[in-house]
Amino acid sequence: MEDRFIKYSKLYALIFLLLLSVPIMIAIIIAAFYGLSKLVSSSIIDISFGLGVVTLAPALFSMAYVIFLKRTSNHPVAFVRLISKTIFVIGMAISAVVLVLDMGAFFTKFNTDISGYLCYSLAYLAGNVGILFIIAIIQALTTNKELDWMERGK
Repeated sequence: MEDRFIKYSKLYALIFLLLLSVPIMIAIIIAAFYGLSKLVSSSIIDISFGLGVVTLAPALFSMAYVIFLKRTSNHPVAFVRLISKTIFVIGMAISAVVLVLDMGAFFTKFNTDISGYLCYSLAYLAGNVGILFIIAIIQALTTNKELDWMERGK
């Protein structure tokens, strides 16, 4: 049988090396991406990255609206279902308009600062998050109480 000191020393050494390997791996990944970006740095890559940044927020909010729109079809209260679907369609339309306007601004001005785009304005971001949060609360309050595991067995 192995000595306890040796056994726990090996365990502590493995834990220490594991914790040490995480920052080292992160540093290696960052260095690889930095080197890769310097290697392929060109205007095409800059434009692709800029397009990705400009389309990120409208795409995320549109996906959230589509997911909530599909989930809303099973909601038990018809009035809440109608209001929710209306707000989600309006939200998707606003995201599409903001995306089109930002694409126009991207290809005419090519701002390197995200504050020059509507999709990163405080009103757009806070409005979308707030509307999603409010609709989620309204739907949660108008949904039937879920049975816990003790009541399901009865």
